[in-house]
Formats: sequence, C-alpha cells, structure tokens
Amino acid sequence: MISLNPQPEMNAYEFILENIDSVPQLEALVLLWNSRPVAWSCEELASRLYLPAEKVAGLLQELVRLQFITKLEGPPQKFSYFPLSDEQNEMMRVVDSAYRHDLVRISTMIHSKASPAVREFSRAFRFKKERD
Repeated sequence: MISLNPQPEMNAYEFILENIDSVPQLEALVLLWNSRPVAWSCEELASRLYLPAEKVAGLLQELVRLQFITKLEGPPQKFSYFPLSDEQNEMMRVVDSAYRHDLVRISTMIHSKASPAVREFSRAFRFKKERD
C-alpha cells in the first residue's frame, strides 16, 4: 500500500501509475467506490461503463486480484468495493477527487503507460528483487 504524504494529489497519480492499467479499470473502481456498499453484477457495470461484459469481467478480476474490490458469490455473481484499511479508503477519496478534477491529464497518463504485459513483466522482477 502506498503511504500518504502531504501532497495527496501526487499520491493519486502514483497510485494510478502503479495499479491501474486502463481508463475503464479506473472508472470501474471509482464507480464501485462511490456506490459502496452496493454490489454490482458484471452486466450492470458493463451497461454503466458502455463496455462489453467480457471486457468488464477482466477488469473486475484484476481489481479483485489487487484486493481493491471483492467478489460476492451467488447468482448472479456481484462485485463490491472492499477496503483493506482506512488508508485505502483515504487513497480512494483522493483518487476520486483527482479523477473528477483532472480527467484529461489522468486519462492521458494512463494511455501513455507501457502495455500491461510489459508492466507485469517488470513487476515480476521487482517482486523477485524484494524477496532477495
């Protein structure tokens, strides 16, 4: 988890650079955070995000893997924002605010990042280095 410092806007950008692979992924996370504790099905989110359900399913699985949201079992399967800490809630508040006020800059920043495959490859080396 990224620690908070006196410049919360910079933390929002760092958080996004480290954890978010696409604008739709960020929008899904922000939507789930803003509607907490409501749980959404993949189809409900897909209609709200104007994306195919298959693409939204992949975004949601990644957010579950990152432990930002949780998957609730049952027909239909639903997803909800799930904070691990008060710091995570504070970070989401800052990310939401930054995204509302700086949509173009954040969208451009996300689009200019390396592909998710390249970032995942570099993360594998970072995890190995941290273990050594």
